Amino acid sequence: MNFLLLEPNELDPHGVAVVRGRRAQHVTSVLRAGVGNTLRIGVVGGSLGSGLVDAVDEAGVRLVCTLGAAPPLVDDVLFLAVPRPKVLLRMLAHAAALGFARIVLFRSWRVEKSHLDSTAMRADVQRQQLLLGLEQAGRTSMPTVEFHALWKPMVEDALPTMSLPARRFCGHPNAAAPTHELSLARGEPFALAIGPDGGFTDYELAGLRTNGFLAVSAGPSPLRTETALAVLTGQLDLLRRRGSVPHR
Repeated sequence: MNFLLLEPNELDPHGVAVVRGRRAQHVTSVLRAGVGNTLRIGVVGGSLGSGLVDAVDEAGVRLVCTLGAAPPLVDDVLFLAVPRPKVLLRMLAHAAALGFARIVLFRSWRVEKSHLDSTAMRADVQRQQLLLGLEQAGRTSMPTVEFHALWKPMVEDALPTMSLPARRFCGHPNAAAPTHELSLARGEPFALAIGPDGGFTDYELAGLRTNGFLAVSAGPSPLRTETALAVLTGQLDLLRRRGSVPHR
């Protein structure tokens, strides 16, 4: 937890909030903050700011909050084939920390059906992981999560109607386009599709290509989904921060 994240209903009209449980313990035991200390805070879906520790007692940690800094804009979209439950929860936290605004979960050919029946598919369980990711990165924009159980209806019916960034990529180790040859304008949002550990089938790649997704490779070696998410997102973000031009 790199900063304290508050729910909107935890703030009273005077900007005072009391945090309890895990967050209170983190403040007192890990941050070792006491009365008079100031913490970085944010409100889920809202502003960033600071919180002055006003009291620490059995009721929790009482903060007097000052808010106002606008959160960074997020428009990136992640398409993620549902991985093993523990991996899914970690990847949701990673996606929130990396700044994705929307996460589209789907079942592809190599996704085990048993993954879909796990508690990791519950909205409340997923939200806890998203919160952890936001706390880690100092973000406040909560990603939306949706799920498509069938590949063909998603690609043929849902995808064409989705509001997505114009630049769309899907990770594939055998792709002809390496990321270092791509071009992104400064600040340009993107959609990124990550398949299961076994990768997308040719049929699935064709469906994504029909919807404007370019297959890209981060290198010659196959990567696990967690690694691919971090590597590809980092590379694409670097390209747009530089406002890069294609490599010659």
